[in-house]
Amino acid sequence: MERIRQLMGRVSFFWSSLKGWHKAALGGAAFLALVLLGLLTYWAGRPAYDPLFTGLEVDDEAAIVAYLKENKLPYRIDPAANAILLPRAQVYETRLALAQAGLPKGGSVGYEIFDASKMGMSEFQQKITYIRALEGELYRTIKQLDAVDFVKVNIVIPEQKLFLEQQQPSTASVLIRLKSGRELGPDQVKAIVHLVSHSVQGLTPENVTVVDSSGKVLSDLLNQDLFIYSKSGDGHTVSSVQRELERQQERELEGKVRMMLERVYGPGKVVVRVKVDLDFDKRSSTQKEFIPGPSGKGVIRSQQLTEENYKGPGTPPGGAPGTTTNIPGYAIANQGAGASEYNKSDTVNNFEITTREQQENVTPGAIRRLSASVLVDGELPEPRAKELQTLVASAIGFREARGDQLVIQGMKFSTTLADTMAEQLAAQRRMELVFALVAAVVVLVLSVLGAVYYMRRKRMKALLAASGSKDSKRIPTIQELLSSPDLFEAHGELAVLEEQLRAYARSKPEEIASLMQDWLAEEV
Repeated sequence: MERIRQLMGRVSFFWSSLKGWHKAALGGAAFLALVLLGLLTYWAGRPAYDPLFTGLEVDDEAAIVAYLKENKLPYRIDPAANAILLPRAQVYETRLALAQAGLPKGGSVGYEIFDASKMGMSEFQQKITYIRALEGELYRTIKQLDAVDFVKVNIVIPEQKLFLEQQQPSTASVLIRLKSGRELGPDQVKAIVHLVSHSVQGLTPENVTVVDSSGKVLSDLLNQDLFIYSKSGDGHTVSSVQRELERQQERELEGKVRMMLERVYGPGKVVVRVKVDLDFDKRSSTQKEFIPGPSGKGVIRSQQLTEENYKGPGTPPGGAPGTTTNIPGYAIANQGAGASEYNKSDTVNNFEITTREQQENVTPGAIRRLSASVLVDGELPEPRAKELQTLVASAIGFREARGDQLVIQGMKFSTTLADTMAEQLAAQRRMELVFALVAAVVVLVLSVLGAVYYMRRKRMKALLAASGSKDSKRIPTIQELLSSPDLFEAHGELAVLEEQLRAYARSKPEEIASLMQDWLAEEV
């Protein structure tokens, strides 16, 4: 209790010693502290709101808000993210209840439109309802892609015709808006086209059009099989696959020659440029050749042998053309009684024609023509140039019959840029060295000052310890302080001032009493 009274007394004395504007400042600071504490308590006691759904369409947002109002649930709307916020404790329960009610629908109506079918619908209305449901299902499916922010699918299914030549094909269009900083690659566009085409009866991938929000027709690029797409700083660049293959071949040949020559002349002393012209024509040739066999007649495929033998009276068959020779049995009936003999042999051979067929398919990608130039730093004598030409020709597969060209030239390289960069690098290193030296000097000076301060403190402590206990408690006079400033630092400023005031009060109490009366008069 005594300590509490002492503390209260000190506080009262401190408060009474303050001036008016000091008291006002302290009172205002205390009031602001209380207000801030109250605001923090208020904000800490409020429930935390978490998103119930984000990125909602207008129809879904209106339906969810109506549901929350009907069930008297507190909510907030975030227009920036098209989101609805609920207290954290009610988010998951409300989300399950909305899912049971079929919300959100995703801004479109799917096959659930048939759950509330109406009686008496015409055939046209049924067709339109089916197309709406199909468009809604495709919307929900495409919306699952990470880069897609909004999708609009339109499907046109023509009426069935009696004749196939009169039947019009089904068509579809897909409008896509991408999220900020995202993009669709050719593979993703191809997936969307095939997804839509395989979801609609009679729809082919050629009749599906995919357009982004900037007006670029993405589906047209898929029909160009000879093009690829690569990223660059200003968007997408389209380059031919054929040209890309040629560049790859050129880089490979240039790298081989450069690595070989830099081993001799050193890095940066050789420049190699290669131009490759590839043959992308696809050709197919068939050659058929007839070759006779060893006998010159080929191989027998079939043989027919006919023999006739006759022995008997009369003349043998034969003679001039007419009734006697052409009517069977007529000649025998009119023959005489003399004995005769008849032999006939007939052989028919069918030969197979010997053939040789040769089919040749030329695969695209062969080198049609090759041009290379090599530039070497410095003078290049003629014998050395021929040696290099032979080495480079072997490395790149040079063929003079194909029309290839190879040029090797020696020339002094300009070193202006390299010299400038070397000077800049040397200057940068000098600046770094200067900074390092300055930092070292600063650290050394600070170390010396710290050491001096430490030695002075140590010496003062030694002096105070050497003096007696009575002398150590004695406060030095003003003359002693002026003669030895280290004593002022050792004893402390407040202690010295307090002791001097006490000495002054003991020596001149009347002046101290008059001064106190003047202070009290000013406070009143």
